[in-house]
Amino acid sequence: MDSPTYMTTDDIKKIELEILTDVAEYCEKNAIRYYLSGGSMLGAVRHHGFIPWDDDIDIQMPRPDYERFINEYSNPVYSVCCWEHDKDYLCTYAKVEDTRTVLAENGDFGRNVGISIDVFPVDGLPADEKKMDRRIRKMKALWGLVVCATVKDISKRTKIKRLEIRSMRVIYKLFPLKSYVTGCVIREAQKYPFDFSDKVATVVWGYGKREVISKSTATDYIKLDFEGRQFNVPRNYEDYLCHVYGDYMKLPPEQERVYKHHAKAWWK
Repeated sequence: MDSPTYMTTDDIKKIELEILTDVAEYCEKNAIRYYLSGGSMLGAVRHHGFIPWDDDIDIQMPRPDYERFINEYSNPVYSVCCWEHDKDYLCTYAKVEDTRTVLAENGDFGRNVGISIDVFPVDGLPADEKKMDRRIRKMKALWGLVVCATVKDISKRTKIKRLEIRSMRVIYKLFPLKSYVTGCVIREAQKYPFDFSDKVATVVWGYGKREVISKSTATDYIKLDFEGRQFNVPRNYEDYLCHVYGDYMKLPPEQERVYKHHAKAWWK
């Protein structure tokens, strides 16, 4: 069998941008709230597109909108991958994939996923600061168990982390708990409803407390350019970017401006 012809990073980015465009248009037409997040939001603000050394796209949605999206979105070539629809899928958040492609990366999510964008739910948090801290620590510990089930290459992890991952993998071999753990994270994340919380965050994955923002930040948007097209970002994007990145307009040292995912992709 012939080996596949791998796409370039620019090819991958182009497909991701087309997926994002379709998702954004669907959300606009159906009154589903979404906004660029993580490096995609930073890229829109600082570079008006992809961060030059980044090759993925992240968006976030308030939990009520996320639930609508994963259940209602439809496209002939793009598909929503989520645990709620497929219990073999181990991610705690959704991906929208191009079903015509294959992607090989440092993650085994229980099923093959093509070139995709990540869609993260935003959930509520308790108002009390101490309860919020405990909540975030608990969620990080839970989704850390999912990391143990899905990460492939652990060579760059600390010695303690490698030991933790190997120990959990022994347990996963003895007991079929991977899907159950993913479900636990998803269910636990919804303990505090988004609509009744003043502070919110993505707690199924992500940056932990650095990602905590006010609900108003997560629901009030402006449009910014991203690769020549316009997408939602929070009007008060500084609230998010300062928490996550600090001085977000300052470029990292040159030695850190490298691709982190090293994914390979090809057409089916």
